[in-house]
Amino acid sequence: MGTIKTGIHQHVFTSKLDKENLDVLNLVKDIGYDSVDINVRNISLYEARIIKKRANSLNLTLMGGGSLPKNMGILSDVKDERDGAINYIKSLIDKVAEIDSDFYGGVIYAPCGLITGRKLEEKELSRVIYALKIITLYAKKFGIRVGIEPANRYETYVLNTVEDALNIINNIGEPNLGILYDTFHMNIEEKSFYNSIKVANKKIFHMHVNENDRGIPGSGHILWDEVFKALKEIEYNKVITIESFVDETVDIAAAACIWRKLAESPEILARQGLKFLKSMAAKYKL
Repeated sequence: MGTIKTGIHQHVFTSKLDKENLDVLNLVKDIGYDSVDINVRNISLYEARIIKKRANSLNLTLMGGGSLPKNMGILSDVKDERDGAINYIKSLIDKVAEIDSDFYGGVIYAPCGLITGRKLEEKELSRVIYALKIITLYAKKFGIRVGIEPANRYETYVLNTVEDALNIINNIGEPNLGILYDTFHMNIEEKSFYNSIKVANKKIFHMHVNENDRGIPGSGHILWDEVFKALKEIEYNKVITIESFVDETVDIAAAACIWRKLAESPEILARQGLKFLKSMAAKYKL
């Protein structure tokens, strides 16, 4: 492999990472990953410091994530609710800085699962742009890049495609605002992995690689050659992270609508997934 780094999301193993299960990080390192995505919604500042200390001892990079919970209203007609959502994300960025990550991303523009039965209104788009501008400038103080994640139409009506994301990014005009590209969502919303990655280009700050059913990469019908060919051509040199949900706790199942096992075990998914990513990275000299 070249400059590409491989990562895995904590949600493969656990919904909450804390001092009781930090050995998850040791397992991730032993399997051969370079990076772990951390859901900062589920940790305190104190726990962030503990996680960082263990990751540093293992030479693991940490990436920050955490989408808006259902009671947070960036799209709300009530200003206090919008301000509350912005301040909540600022608090997450504080924790991202605490784990020493230079990236924070996810569905941070609206609560996951919020569907209105109509398309996005102009006033709502304006509210998203306003909020993301404040959030991006706040993250900039810490040297943190922000990645907005286009998600499929069944999880949000706000931002579904790379074009949607670029429209917002161009309106805001801050260099530390980009895209978290997720193959699971884009398998539904984009006509071509190759074309959408090429259009996003250097604005892709982070990659989540998921199979079409969120299972082990390489086991389904995602067109991986399109994905890796495009990543090679845009000279992507950041982290490629497997985001799946093998942990069976209720909050994970509810958040991702996972009602069956996606792999025999978290470790099997992690090992087989890494083997596949490395084979594709070698094929395309990434």
